[in-house]
Amino acid sequence: MRVAMLVAVFGLAVPALPAPSPPIAAETRVADFSVAELMQATALDLIFEQFGGAIAASARVSDISTDEIFLSHWEAAAASSFNGPDLRSKLASTLDGKFSEDERVALGKFFRSDFGQRISDLEREVAKLGAEDQANALTEGVTLSAEAGPIRSTQLDDLMELMSAEISGVMAGQSMRALLLGMSVSHQRGDIQVPWQEIDAQVEAMMPSLLADHTRAQRAMMAYAYRWLSDDDLDRYIAFLRSGPAQKLYAIAAYAVGQIVARSMSSFGETLAARMASVNI
Repeated sequence: MRVAMLVAVFGLAVPALPAPSPPIAAETRVADFSVAELMQATALDLIFEQFGGAIAASARVSDISTDEIFLSHWEAAAASSFNGPDLRSKLASTLDGKFSEDERVALGKFFRSDFGQRISDLEREVAKLGAEDQANALTEGVTLSAEAGPIRSTQLDDLMELMSAEISGVMAGQSMRALLLGMSVSHQRGDIQVPWQEIDAQVEAMMPSLLADHTRAQRAMMAYAYRWLSDDDLDRYIAFLRSGPAQKLYAIAAYAVGQIVARSMSSFGETLAARMASVNI
């Protein structure tokens, strides 16, 4: 997730309306809540949407190198290692079969409700922001976060605790790994080796500061994303985030995204090293 990337689940049981069919029919209908529908509803299908592009562009944006040969290999390696559809498919495979019928019913009831769809729309809107709009949203979110009253401020704290902010934290850490990788590989010649141990030690030392900045930005983006929701709406949101199905979803998704991105970054490093060694620049 780039800094603005938000992945959220909501839920509140929708009161049953009188109907000629027995209650079990309603549960059967929502028990078919698929992984694809779940990912669309939570914006998990967008989580890798811009990550690969951001990594590909980072060498030029961060002035890692001005060598066009290096930059072309960097961009090609990023495109192959961070292929969005492939990563999305891996995440879907991880989520598939992880939820019981009762859990699918609970998730389906919320995400197919009007309220759940409203939340999904808000989150997808933020997840799809371009770089300039994202920067503007972050600026507005910082103001909203700073000016939040006691109730909204507490709600934002609860959201930070309950939502899987670690997903975007993982991506921030991996982005830093990519930059350090670039600075290392761009200066090597011949048989290029990726010094992952040194890179990871540097990232670990930088993570406290990186996560502090990330946490502030994430809170600001939450303030922006849910700015039109009432306090009562956010209370409903938080109540569902504390439910078993929501917590399970976040735990599985956070672990899976972390594993997928870490493996992809390793592949990126090795692919870049091999490409650079082949031209011996």
